[in-house]
Parts: sequence; structure tokens; C-alpha cells
Amino acid sequence: MKQLWIVSLLAFGLVGATSGFEESRQSNKFFNRDVGFAISKLPDWHFLSLDNAETWMSSSDSSEEGKLQLKQHIQNLREQELKTGMAPVFIAKHPEPYPHLNPMIKVVLHYVDDLPKDVSPLAIAAVMAKSFSESNEGFKMMDRVQLTRISDFDAGYLRFSIDGTLPSGKNESAMNQVYLITRGKYIFEITLSTPLEYDALTKAELEEMMESIFILKPFEI
Repeated sequence: MKQLWIVSLLAFGLVGATSGFEESRQSNKFFNRDVGFAISKLPDWHFLSLDNAETWMSSSDSSEEGKLQLKQHIQNLREQELKTGMAPVFIAKHPEPYPHLNPMIKVVLHYVDDLPKDVSPLAIAAVMAKSFSESNEGFKMMDRVQLTRISDFDAGYLRFSIDGTLPSGKNESAMNQVYLITRGKYIFEITLSTPLEYDALTKAELEEMMESIFILKPFEI
């Protein structure tokens, strides 16, 4: 069974500092003017640090192979930050370390040089679902892949659960809702992660943060 904190950090990962991050910790809002993106967190939620995640995971009782996978994925996230100018954003309900899976929202901006101009976010979501199902044990689709709207953009949507193991050795399951938005050569990946057994995101919390997401149109940047 793959460890949940390793499963491509889809659901559980942490954010590095970037333009606007220091101010966001005071204003409860993350924004990046260069890429035209903003999201607000609830006042009692937390922005988390990628550096803190590395320290915590490296001190866990996880396998050496798992730690190496985590290091590689963190490096990949930092490479995306260099390409796009936006660090991944993670907003968690509880401070870390937390003994259970932490309800969390993650936003990662990907740059794809050969992304077709007319590619559908629905098609991207379908490819992602297939990839996850083939590479992750304990993966289960909970909805059909579908099209929705976020911040006036079409968004591919998929919802699935993953069973896995925390660094502490506890077995827990999580539901993940992933929204994929294309803009030019960029793909915004927005993941909402909810533990199935413990204090999950409430509907009100989910709606409030999703409604706070703002993405500029290409001609507005």
C-alpha cells in the first residue's frame, strides 16, 4: 500500500514561499500578480511551508524509499515554481504536524510547452484519472469525470478516494476533488482533500474557499 503522503502529494503537501506569500499570512489571502491568481483562506486555517514538510517527513518512521520519493516530488514542485513563477499553495485546516490526515486545499500551476491550444480540461481530467488509477494502490473513482466552472473558466473535475498509510503508521482514507483549468500553456490544478474518518471540510468551508478563487483571463495579465 502506497503511503498517502507520497501519492504525488496530491492531497497532502505543503507550500513554499513566493511573491505575495508573506503578506498573505497576515491578510488570509494568497495572490500572485505575475500569473493573475488569488485564493483566500478561512481565518483559522493555515498556510503551510514546504521546508517544514521536508523536516517533518525526514524525521518520520517512513521507509528510506518513501523519503527519497518525497524529496524527488518536492524537487519537481520547485522546478514547476521556477517555470511558472508561482509556488504551490497549500491551505490546511490544522497546523502540522497533525496526527490524522489534514483537510487541505492545494493549488499547483503547471507549465506544459506542448499543450494543444484546443485541449479540453475534461480530456486532461480523464487522462489524470487513468494515470492515478494505474499508479496508486487504494485508488477508487467516486464520480465520473465531468466538466464544471471555476472563476469563469471551464474546469475538468474528478473525485476519488485513496487508502494509505501516514508517516505515523496509521491507515487512513481520503477523498480528493481535483479541478483542472487550462489557460494558454498553463494548467491550474486545484485539489481539495478530505479525510473520510475524521473532521472533514464542511460544505460551508468548501464553498467559501472555492468562491474566493480568482484567475485572470489571458488578455488581462
